[in-house]
Amino acid sequence: MQALSELQRDALREVANIGAAHAATALSLMTGTKIMISVPTITVAPLAELAPIISRSNEQIALVPMEMSGGLHGHTILAFPLPTAHRLASLMLMREVAAAGALTDLEESALTEAGNILAGAYMTALSEFMEMRLLPSPPSLKVGPAREVLSDTAFAPGHTGGFVFCVETEFMIAQSDGRLPGYFLLLPDTGSLSAMLAAVRGA
Repeated sequence: MQALSELQRDALREVANIGAAHAATALSLMTGTKIMISVPTITVAPLAELAPIISRSNEQIALVPMEMSGGLHGHTILAFPLPTAHRLASLMLMREVAAAGALTDLEESALTEAGNILAGAYMTALSEFMEMRLLPSPPSLKVGPAREVLSDTAFAPGHTGGFVFCVETEFMIAQSDGRLPGYFLLLPDTGSLSAMLAAVRGA
């Protein structure tokens, strides 16, 4: 794939900004806590190259993957370092952050629902930009070392192993020093990738 021009990156960055703002609003409503966002960073790279970005030490991460259908086809992934996953689950459950370690069943359920709503916020922004309807599948949850769980996703049906759009942002909790790094990954199939690149060329 040819490198994106600065104008194309600006178009994708604007979509990411809108998606992150929607996600912060949704998270605020879910938790009853004001959530702000940092300016998103856009990375376009093969999936294998994103593991060190999401977890520099190949530590445990939590993924909420979903299939995407409608006008575009492929997969989306919400990815969180495990400490972020614990913090996000505690916000959803409105209780103190649980001790580090494996997620409990209740935390997993809360995190899956959070991932579903946050991914939906990003997909709404993409849907409006592409002027087409996008439909997510029910979410699931995977937890494990970054390289392992991302590698498993690389072989998901319909994904060619090609380029992935990764939106990196931080959700900042009002009246707190807490920062929740999160990553939204878009894995379009070959036809959808071409459609997206055509859209950003004309943006």
